[in-house]
Amino acid sequence: MALDLETFLPYRLANLASKMSEQFAPVYQQQSDLSIPQWRILFNLAHFRQSNAKALCEQAAMDKSTVSRAIKALIDKHYVVSLIDPADKRASLLALSEQGLGLYQQLAPAALAWEKNLLDVLTQAEYQTLLSCLDKLTSKLDE
Repeated sequence: MALDLETFLPYRLANLASKMSEQFAPVYQQQSDLSIPQWRILFNLAHFRQSNAKALCEQAAMDKSTVSRAIKALIDKHYVVSLIDPADKRASLLALSEQGLGLYQQLAPAALAWEKNLLDVLTQAEYQTLLSCLDKLTSKLDE
Protein backbone atom coordinates (compact mmCIF):
# COMPACT_ATOMS: atom_id res chain seq x y z
CA MET A 1 0.00 0.00 0.00
CA ALA A 2 1.45 3.35 -1.05
CA LEU A 3 1.33 6.37 1.22
CA ASP A 4 -0.57 9.25 -0.41
CA LEU A 5 1.09 12.46 0.79
CA GLU A 6 -1.90 14.51 -0.37
CA THR A 7 -4.06 12.88 2.31
CA PHE A 8 -1.44 11.95 4.93
CA LEU A 9 -2.30 14.31 7.80
CA PRO A 10 1.15 14.57 9.48
CA TYR A 11 2.69 15.55 6.14
CA ARG A 12 -0.06 18.07 5.31
CA LEU A 13 0.03 19.69 8.76
CA ALA A 14 3.84 19.89 8.78
CA ASN A 15 3.80 21.59 5.39
CA LEU A 16 1.03 23.96 6.45
CA ALA A 17 2.87 24.89 9.65
CA SER A 18 6.07 25.49 7.69
CA LYS A 19 4.30 27.72 5.14
CA MET A 20 2.54 29.64 7.88
CA SER A 21 5.79 30.25 9.78
CA GLU A 22 7.52 31.35 6.60
CA GLN A 23 4.76 33.77 5.60
CA PHE A 24 4.22 35.03 9.15
CA ALA A 25 7.94 35.81 9.66
CA PRO A 26 7.85 39.25 7.97
CA VAL A 27 5.16 40.34 10.46
CA TYR A 28 7.51 40.14 13.44
CA GLN A 29 10.80 40.59 11.58
CA GLN A 30 9.78 44.05 10.30
CA GLN A 31 9.60 45.31 13.88
CA SER A 32 12.21 43.11 15.54
CA ASP A 33 15.19 40.86 14.98
CA LEU A 34 13.49 37.75 16.35
CA SER A 35 13.85 34.23 14.98
CA ILE A 36 10.90 31.83 14.84
CA PRO A 37 11.77 30.15 18.18
CA GLN A 38 12.32 33.54 19.80
CA TRP A 39 8.93 34.97 18.81
CA ARG A 40 7.25 31.76 19.96
CA ILE A 41 8.92 32.03 23.39
CA LEU A 42 8.12 35.76 23.59
CA PHE A 43 4.43 35.12 22.80
CA ASN A 44 4.26 32.20 25.26
CA LEU A 45 5.73 34.32 28.04
CA ALA A 46 3.23 37.08 27.25
CA HIS A 47 0.44 34.50 27.51
CA PHE A 48 1.62 32.62 30.62
CA ARG A 49 3.29 35.65 32.30
CA GLN A 50 6.03 33.49 33.87
CA SER A 51 7.38 30.10 33.01
CA ASN A 52 10.44 27.96 33.38
CA ALA A 53 12.45 26.56 30.48
CA LYS A 54 11.06 23.04 30.85
CA ALA A 55 7.45 24.27 30.72
CA LEU A 56 8.25 26.49 27.73
CA CYS A 57 9.40 23.40 25.83
CA GLU A 58 5.93 21.94 26.27
CA GLN A 59 4.01 25.20 25.84
CA ALA A 60 5.80 26.12 22.60
CA ALA A 61 6.20 22.50 21.42
CA MET A 62 9.95 22.90 20.87
CA ASP A 63 12.94 20.84 21.93
CA LYS A 64 15.09 21.75 24.91
CA SER A 65 18.14 22.98 22.97
CA THR A 66 16.06 25.24 20.69
CA VAL A 67 14.24 26.73 23.69
CA SER A 68 17.51 27.18 25.57
CA ARG A 69 19.12 29.07 22.66
CA ALA A 70 16.01 31.21 22.17
CA ILE A 71 15.86 32.08 25.87
CA LYS A 72 19.54 33.03 25.93
CA ALA A 73 19.10 35.26 22.87
CA LEU A 74 15.98 36.91 24.35
CA ILE A 75 17.82 37.57 27.62
CA ASP A 76 20.79 39.00 25.68
CA LYS A 77 18.37 41.28 23.76
CA HIS A 78 16.82 42.37 27.09
CA TYR A 79 13.35 41.05 26.17
CA VAL A 80 13.32 38.37 28.90
CA VAL A 81 14.48 38.38 32.50
CA SER A 82 15.31 35.45 34.73
CA LEU A 83 13.80 35.55 38.22
CA ILE A 84 14.30 33.33 41.25
CA ASP A 85 11.33 30.99 41.67
CA PRO A 86 9.89 31.75 45.13
CA ALA A 87 8.60 28.17 45.36
CA ASP A 88 12.06 26.70 44.64
CA LYS A 89 15.02 29.00 45.25
CA ARG A 90 17.26 26.75 43.11
CA ALA A 91 15.05 27.21 40.06
CA SER A 92 14.45 30.25 37.91
CA LEU A 93 11.37 31.63 36.26
CA LEU A 94 11.40 33.55 33.02
CA ALA A 95 9.28 36.59 32.31
CA LEU A 96 9.12 39.38 29.79
CA SER A 97 11.04 42.51 30.66
CA GLU A 98 9.38 45.90 30.12
CA GLN A 99 11.14 46.00 26.75
CA GLY A 100 9.89 42.49 25.92
CA LEU A 101 6.33 43.34 26.92
CA GLY A 102 6.53 46.49 24.79
CA LEU A 103 7.71 44.45 21.80
CA TYR A 104 4.91 41.94 22.33
CA GLN A 105 2.36 44.77 22.46
CA GLN A 106 3.73 46.05 19.13
CA LEU A 107 3.70 42.62 17.49
CA ALA A 108 0.38 41.22 18.77
CA PRO A 109 -1.92 43.48 16.68
CA ALA A 110 0.06 42.69 13.51
CA ALA A 111 -0.08 38.97 14.35
CA LEU A 112 -3.85 39.13 14.83
CA ALA A 113 -4.28 41.03 11.55
CA TRP A 114 -2.15 38.45 9.71
CA GLU A 115 -4.19 35.61 11.20
CA LYS A 116 -7.48 37.33 10.30
CA ASN A 117 -6.29 37.74 6.71
CA LEU A 118 -5.41 34.04 6.52
CA LEU A 119 -8.67 32.91 8.10
CA ASP A 120 -10.80 35.08 5.80
CA VAL A 121 -10.96 32.06 3.46
CA LEU A 122 -12.99 30.17 6.10
CA THR A 123 -16.54 30.79 7.22
CA GLN A 124 -17.12 31.16 10.95
CA ALA A 125 -18.61 27.64 10.99
CA GLU A 126 -15.56 26.22 9.18
CA TYR A 127 -13.25 27.99 11.63
CA GLN A 128 -15.15 26.56 14.63
CA THR A 129 -15.03 23.09 13.03
CA LEU A 130 -11.29 23.45 12.46
CA LEU A 131 -10.72 24.40 16.11
CA SER A 132 -12.88 21.52 17.28
CA CYS A 133 -10.99 19.04 15.09
CA LEU A 134 -7.63 20.35 16.31
CA ASP A 135 -8.80 20.05 19.93
CA LYS A 136 -9.89 16.44 19.34
CA LEU A 137 -6.60 15.49 17.67
CA THR A 138 -4.61 17.19 20.45
CA SER A 139 -6.60 15.31 23.09
CA LYS A 140 -6.01 12.02 21.29
CA LEU A 141 -2.27 12.65 21.13
CA ASP A 142 -2.21 13.61 24.82
CA GLU A 143 -3.70 10.23 25.86
